[in-house]
Amino acid sequence: MFTPEKMKEVSDTQLRVAFDGDAVLFSDESKRIFKAHGLDKFFEHEKAHENKPLDHGPLKGFLEALGKLQRKFFDKGLRMDCPIRTYLVTARSAASSGTRALKTLRSWGLEIDEALFLAGTPKGPMLEKIRPHLFFDDQMFHVEGAAELGTVACHVPYGIAQRLAKK
Repeated sequence: MFTPEKMKEVSDTQLRVAFDGDAVLFSDESKRIFKAHGLDKFFEHEKAHENKPLDHGPLKGFLEALGKLQRKFFDKGLRMDCPIRTYLVTARSAASSGTRALKTLRSWGLEIDEALFLAGTPKGPMLEKIRPHLFFDDQMFHVEGAAELGTVACHVPYGIAQRLAKK
């Protein structure tokens, strides 16, 4: 966990948690395709497997726990007053590879409050606007970028990103 020197002001009435997708909520399957074969093959793979849910990543259980807490508010008709808000902040693009991510969450019976598909752009500026209390990513580049902009960021050492970092 990386705590910034100067932390952005965050909500004191709502817990905001932001997750990267691949190798955090989902397995690193797609990331391995991208690293081994490039972006075009990644897009082909995602399109071909659009209706096949991704395997779970290390923080799926945490999102499930947050979802159970949220449902206590939803069931009482207090969805808009829920003190927990979740975000998917991913480098995937909505048009070419985001469908699989959303279908995967749906197949797990999980909801995310906002899904942000950044198509490879830096995550820091979006996190600056969301102002999450915690952000989870498997790549130190994004963790460090988030921390530099005032967000508490947590490195998730999992999958191919972890293996590449050790080399």
